[in-house]
Amino acid sequence: MEEISGFFYFFMIFVILIVVACYAALAIFLNKFNKKLYGEPSVMAWIPFANIYLLGRLTFNKDAGYGLVALFVLSGTLTLTFDKTTIILSLPNILQIILGAVFAGAFVAVLIFGIRKYGRLKTNNLNNKYEEITKANDEFFNN
Repeated sequence: MEEISGFFYFFMIFVILIVVACYAALAIFLNKFNKKLYGEPSVMAWIPFANIYLLGRLTFNKDAGYGLVALFVLSGTLTLTFDKTTIILSLPNILQIILGAVFAGAFVAVLIFGIRKYGRLKTNNLNNKYEEITKANDEFFNN
């Protein structure tokens, strides 16, 4: 029994490290993406719900960001407890499962489109810099 609990602890620590690494990688990517588009990094990349909104906004527009956050919130359950009274706010279970799957698919799709858009911005910036250098060289040597 001790072997199972030791393996379980190791597995949970491993999963937590992977989740933290993915969260940090997403935040760093969103910072660089925001810097490419707007010229400055964004603190929203490190805030849990705000980073989902930021991904949608940078990839498409504000409405896509709000839609991603809405899907994320609607696929969850909120439990409030006051003294001895408990209030549970949630949609029916099957609807939560469907919305969770839609959110996961939409999140992955928006992330892929965001990475592609970032790559295109990066190559466009390199091409623009190359054209600027070429133009400056032509102007210098033509004089």
